[in-house]
Amino acid sequence: MLKRDHQLVLPTQARAPGFRVELRGTTFCLIATGAWTVAEVVKLDTALKRLRVPIPPTPEFTGVMDIAGIAEIDTAGAWLLQRTAAAWEKGGLRTRYAGATESFRVLIEEVQRKGNAEQPKLEKRDPGRQLIEDATKALIGVWRDAVQLTAFLGEVTAGIGRMARQPSRFRATSFVHHLDHAGLRAVPITSLICMLIGAVVMQQGVVQLKLFGAESFAVNMVAILALREVGILLTAIMVAGRSGSAITAEIGSMKMREEIDAMRTLGIDPMDTLVLPRILALVVALPLLTVIGDIMGLIGGGLMANSYLGLDASTYIDKLHDTVKFRDFMAGMIKAPFAALIIGLVGCLEGLKVEGSAESLGTHVTSAVVKAIFLVIILDAIFAMFISAVWG
Repeated sequence: MLKRDHQLVLPTQARAPGFRVELRGTTFCLIATGAWTVAEVVKLDTALKRLRVPIPPTPEFTGVMDIAGIAEIDTAGAWLLQRTAAAWEKGGLRTRYAGATESFRVLIEEVQRKGNAEQPKLEKRDPGRQLIEDATKALIGVWRDAVQLTAFLGEVTAGIGRMARQPSRFRATSFVHHLDHAGLRAVPITSLICMLIGAVVMQQGVVQLKLFGAESFAVNMVAILALREVGILLTAIMVAGRSGSAITAEIGSMKMREEIDAMRTLGIDPMDTLVLPRILALVVALPLLTVIGDIMGLIGGGLMANSYLGLDASTYIDKLHDTVKFRDFMAGMIKAPFAALIIGLVGCLEGLKVEGSAESLGTHVTSAVVKAIFLVIILDAIFAMFISAVWG
């Protein structure tokens, strides 16, 4: 913001933005006063849009922008003056500025130069063609991600093979550390979510089945659903959002600070140090969390069964014994290691793809969570159909 010497401006005018117009012979004059700044731009813009030049656009008439009374001006104010002058010029009224200091003149000329610069033309694209291009890019992106994930799975498999041949490569301390973070510290939130969902499923099941007089079968529904689907799916989603994002952020931050390059320079394999301990910890932790999630889901269902059906704990457990089979429990547990492998692979791969900016880190953390949850749901659907076809 530029300010005029306060000795040239009356104190009562310093913060009184506005203007007036005068016709001086053959000169139409706009006399600007006060502050032309962004704080006053709305009022000035409204008044200027209502201004009309009441003289014919003939060569003998001229326009003058008298800005000697302006105390303060910034880019917004200069743009309003320049826009008004340009409108007068377009109407055939030659316009000049009067009373401008050197700094004011430089600012107005710069705004004029930027305003006259040629604006890039926006290409109008056919919506159908745009849709096809977007769909093509999305398919190419999916194919590229599938290839990268498959290749990374191969690298992890090779790393596990090297570790099996050389047990000294196994980082026990790192493994226990990540097992604690991904497993033990995730127990409270996983237990709470599974218990609440189990309670909600039981409550809704009782309400809907009551219409047919079959509310007692809500226990069967909750038992099967919790063990086969809800326990593993909710646990995997929670782990993907909690631990998957943490893995990407940790590895991505190291990539940004070039710590991974430094490890390679020192002869330390990032696969053994960063990737394998995290993936192995997830493969161990997720099945254990799934067991806890199954139990908490059944407990939540039991609480609602007691409230809505009046079943005590022993009766509820007897109904579970009559309903649940070992294959129902295994149908959910089989999925857990594969879901953990997917979460670990996606989290580590997205972390290694981070470039040297915070924006890249945020993008890949978000991408890791979305991709992991999407793949976990696809995996669950595939296993559910396969197990139903094999075991019933």
